[in-house]
Amino acid sequence: MCKKRGVSLKSLTLAPQNVAKAATHAVVCQTLKFLPVIQQLIAAVDLTGRHPQLTQATAAVLVYEVLFGEGVQSLGPAETAVLAAKAAVTKHLDRLLQAAGVVDARDLLAPASRQPESERPRHVRVNTIKMSVAEALQWLQCPPPAHRRLQSLGADVHVDDLLPDLLVFPPRTDLHAHPLVQNGSWVLQSKASCMPAHALAPESSWTVLDACAAPGNKTTHLAALLGPGFGKVLAFDKDARRLERLRAAATVAGAANVIAQQADFLALDLLAPEYGNVRGVLLDPSCSGSGTAFTRMDHLLPSHGSLGADALDPSFTDERVEALAQFQERALQHALVLPRLERLVYSTCSVYVRENEAVVKACLPFARQRGFSLVAPFPSWPRRGLPVLSEASCLVRTDPVLDGTDGFFVAVFERTAAST
Repeated sequence: MCKKRGVSLKSLTLAPQNVAKAATHAVVCQTLKFLPVIQQLIAAVDLTGRHPQLTQATAAVLVYEVLFGEGVQSLGPAETAVLAAKAAVTKHLDRLLQAAGVVDARDLLAPASRQPESERPRHVRVNTIKMSVAEALQWLQCPPPAHRRLQSLGADVHVDDLLPDLLVFPPRTDLHAHPLVQNGSWVLQSKASCMPAHALAPESSWTVLDACAAPGNKTTHLAALLGPGFGKVLAFDKDARRLERLRAAATVAGAANVIAQQADFLALDLLAPEYGNVRGVLLDPSCSGSGTAFTRMDHLLPSHGSLGADALDPSFTDERVEALAQFQERALQHALVLPRLERLVYSTCSVYVRENEAVVKACLPFARQRGFSLVAPFPSWPRRGLPVLSEASCLVRTDPVLDGTDGFFVAVFERTAAST
């Protein structure tokens, strides 16, 4: 699965040791959104220079609260210093607004910072191993007596217009403690993350291989799509701790048809007899995770940079993205050697061309030798691949701003001829 080095903004602000996690997360995110403006104001009045006890981080949070938040009380020297500078800071903010010809400080922000995570709908995948979508909707309309307090959640929920097992709730709906999430009947999963398993569309009798499976949301989704027949999911991950998370997820989901094994996918002998019946592959390899920056809130960090021009520039790469892309190419070609493979989905949670269209383009000659062609999943989906290759219309992209979900990429290879 896609992962990034280090920790995310969410993991830092919502860490177990933090008191008032939700409030801390909200204030930090809002401060970071306004940080480019706040830094100008701090520098203009020399706030940290005049008050050595103020760090840049403390000053930024307090200035945000004074100007845009709930205000601060004079509890200590830091708060006192910021309150004393409020008039000067406000005056300089007025100058910035006047110079830009706007009246709201939000208009001074970059477009990405104006797109709050809280505006996104909340998506929930119904785990059809445990309940049907109709049963989920019925539960929402008329919860059991012990959960009648949750009945209001059913007032404004609908089934997604693309994915039939996905429920769409209003923004800011908190479902983490919902009993159906706790018992595995619902899975908190973004719409984009649910698209790869649907794109594979496995038949109920298939053996499906999930090549880089942990932590397991897509694995259990595959298990649910296979249904109660003879189909099974062979799930691999080389990290023992992540594999344990996958096994735990499969247990909670009731996915008894998942066989989880610790192994490096590239080291597997896919011509061995135990893989002779594999008909489908989901390959969601390690990637930059650039498409999940908005969900993780990492786009607000000053070190994150912009995803704009770099992401969509076919020539863009850096050392880490290039290394990931080369691994992705090896993994994709490796999967295509399975002797009875009929359909393969390659997906990433990246917005970078180098990890997406460029990987597909590099592997297409080998895929064609094996009898595979690109086919187009989700024909009604408007956002397709970028014109890096002639079959770009077969590829699927999701936009982290326009589509209300993570930035994802999906390519489907289907065997249409015999190997050459």
